[in-house]
Amino acid sequence: MISVFTYLLAIMTCAPSAQTDKAILEEPKEIEWKKTTHDFGEIIEGTKAKYTFTFVNKGTAPIIINTATASCGCTVPSFSKEPVAPGATGSVTAIFDSTGKLGNFTKSITVVTSLGQSFLHIKGNVIKEQTKPKSPVQIGD
Repeated sequence: MISVFTYLLAIMTCAPSAQTDKAILEEPKEIEWKKTTHDFGEIIEGTKAKYTFTFVNKGTAPIIINTATASCGCTVPSFSKEPVAPGATGSVTAIFDSTGKLGNFTKSITVVTSLGQSFLHIKGNVIKEQTKPKSPVQIGD
């Protein structure tokens, strides 16, 4: 009987309380993006269009960006390398090379952080550069 009581007392003393576990699971960790989609509109073929997505760490622990990968080789992402402290701002910059990419486009960037994944998008329409028509040449008076 004493050994059962001692065993139960040991389990109750060593086991974390449900309240402690619940508090840990509910700790607010949020990443708030200013926007997740950017529309470049019309851009001229050959332009390297650049946009920087920003976020605020609304949580209580630093956010670390592990990777940022684009859906194709024509888009190159870069990101904040240092941990982003609570209340601070971090960023992911996407550069889209429009060379040979005439027409509408939509590209995605997958950002993997210490909180999980975020998906960012860029879109637009690549057009040929339009040249001004030359004035007609007048011959004679």
